[in-house]
Amino acid sequence: MKTAKKKSNIMAILSICGVMFSAYVGPGFASGTQTVSYFLTKGWIGVWIGPVVASVLCLIFNLLLFEINRIYRPKTYREAYNTIYRPKGLQLFFGTFKEIQVVVVILIALSAQISTSAILLNQVFGLNVMAGSALFCVAVMVIALWGAALLRKVGTALSICILVICIYIAVVCMGNAWPGAMEFLSSRTSYTEFGFGPVNAWFQMLMIVVFFMNGYEACVPASVGIINSRKDVIIESVVTAALCGLSTMIFTIIFAAGMPDIVNEAIPTLWAINMLSGAGRIAQILYVVLALAAMPSSSAAFIFTVCNRFDEPLSKAWKGSTAFVRQFVIALVFILICTFGSTFGLLNIIRYGYTAFTSVVGPVMLLPLIISVPYRLHKDRQDGIINEQYELVKK
Repeated sequence: MKTAKKKSNIMAILSICGVMFSAYVGPGFASGTQTVSYFLTKGWIGVWIGPVVASVLCLIFNLLLFEINRIYRPKTYREAYNTIYRPKGLQLFFGTFKEIQVVVVILIALSAQISTSAILLNQVFGLNVMAGSALFCVAVMVIALWGAALLRKVGTALSICILVICIYIAVVCMGNAWPGAMEFLSSRTSYTEFGFGPVNAWFQMLMIVVFFMNGYEACVPASVGIINSRKDVIIESVVTAALCGLSTMIFTIIFAAGMPDIVNEAIPTLWAINMLSGAGRIAQILYVVLALAAMPSSSAAFIFTVCNRFDEPLSKAWKGSTAFVRQFVIALVFILICTFGSTFGLLNIIRYGYTAFTSVVGPVMLLPLIISVPYRLHKDRQDGIINEQYELVKK
């Protein structure tokens, strides 16, 4: 019985790691643009060293936040932060910042997905970029307003397929990429070649940890009853950091073979399939079909989020309107804004939109945890809220 229970608990912990990992390995990772922009534009240190250091930072934040989950058992992301920051002013600040963060990340990510879909349809099937954007937006609207439950499940399955395709690309491309990657490493190309200074280069690389931690919000309620001991916290943290770090490093090696020209590729993964895999047209079409199938359902989840968030305030201002009409208007407004945003191009959205986002969110939401979590645990021990074993004292 004990062995079965132990195995069951390990599998449950690994499922938490899976949520964390799948939140990172989304369309941004699958396209390769994110990896190239964050790491390879920083020169040779972005191939090995950058991903390793970012993984260590990911490990630290997982240890801190899941220790909070283990002890206090918060049921929402906001409740977790309210546990760490007790003063009302700080709770208001972090709560408000989180609201803004959610809207901004949806605007940026949806714009990137519209742009990615349009590029894939254009490069592989020759469809006009504007027509591809319109087709994608219509699909998102349909998914967001009808057939949500079924298509979200399908979207999850297709996201897993995207991950499988990425693994396949890694396997078939690594051998051909290795000589070019080693040549790039031996060249010791500096971040200065791409317009970065040492502080900015390292800061941007390490702020990828914001995306490494993307799944934490969903994992707050999911970890209740699963993350029960320090050992569980360590297992979750080590596995999550290893998955995010190793998957990133595999693709930094593959993409390093295309440096420096790959920096200007809109879809580096498609470049890898064409230039390194030797798999031909079938692999290319399979990747595009799966990517295009997964992204609308992922985008629909973003639209659901904003519809649910703004439906109630809009209902108070728009008397007599139905829920469907309000949600249609909210969805349409966000789609139109993001369609306009997609015209800036995927490379610009990733280089400037993503990096600006992580450059703000990282220092505000994550970096302070290095001090604030240990302080909270120390203070609560002093106040008798937790005991010497760092367990919540029952009153």
